[in-house]
Amino acid sequence: MVLASPRPAIAFRPVHGGQVAEYDSQCYPFAQEVARLLGVEDLSSLHEDCSYERLKVGTDQQTTWHRRFYTGFEELQPLFRRFVREQLRPLFGEALVYQRVPTLRVHLPGNVGVGEFHEDGKYNHPDGELNFLLPLTEAVETSTVWIESAVGRRDYRPVNLQYGELFAFDGRNYRHGNLPNETGKTRVSFDFRIVPFSRYRPAEAATINTGLRFALGGYYERCE
Repeated sequence: MVLASPRPAIAFRPVHGGQVAEYDSQCYPFAQEVARLLGVEDLSSLHEDCSYERLKVGTDQQTTWHRRFYTGFEELQPLFRRFVREQLRPLFGEALVYQRVPTLRVHLPGNVGVGEFHEDGKYNHPDGELNFLLPLTEAVETSTVWIESAVGRRDYRPVNLQYGELFAFDGRNYRHGNLPNETGKTRVSFDFRIVPFSRYRPAEAATINTGLRFALGGYYERCE
């Protein structure tokens, strides 16, 4: 997986399992806007307001904060669209098909943010997708994603990230997940997928959480 462009908006560097880039978090203030959307001041302290039993597949998208995020996402959508258009579209040199509503992750202390280690292909995601993880808080050690360095390696390591960084990886094929969070702070992030338009093929398959088809007007939106 190599992202390249003659004039990239942001520059990626290789790390275990993918690539990381920095972006201007003042120009794209995702953390402040998501905190406002959730009605909280400090995203890393969400666990002080509410705790949950161990999350798993089927419940890891069903917290109070997830409901607030998805219900109010239209308020955040102009910022998200601008980020994709200005920062990611130039990297591909062609139109993109991208996940219209990002997936929120809330990784509480003593809990997990995703239900299991997996490859996204297991959940119907199509060939050609590239994953992007954007942390809204510090995401380190047991509070971040763990990923293998190549398909089938199972040599999992944490991808340590700060707010203002973006992790790109092949989540469809690389196995990834997280461990119980032992940092004492909540990790909040969102992730989304992009497919270069030349590789996009509409599919009848749908997401397991929302039931949206992997097609324009469903899961995806086009960015020219």
